[in-house]
Amino acid sequence: METVHRVRALLAAGLPTRTIRQILPCTHDTALRPCPGVLTSLRDQLDVLDQRAADLETARRLLRRTIAATENTADGLPAPGTRTSTPR
Repeated sequence: METVHRVRALLAAGLPTRTIRQILPCTHDTALRPCPGVLTSLRDQLDVLDQRAADLETARRLLRRTIAATENTADGLPAPGTRTSTPR
């Protein structure tokens, strides 16, 4: 049961199963022993997560700008489906 908890904790930390397979033999209670390659794997995964976080932040900024631009444009336009009178 302890192994299941360790695997879940490592998955929650964002580690892929291939890395967990490498790290699992190095776990002892709640700590990791410095087995060969463990720190490199953990640092590599942290880099991956940092990049994903940066990409998400960029996407959030772009979406906020798109929403703001759409709201600003919508303020000057009639509601969709409404007719405007045109001079004849």
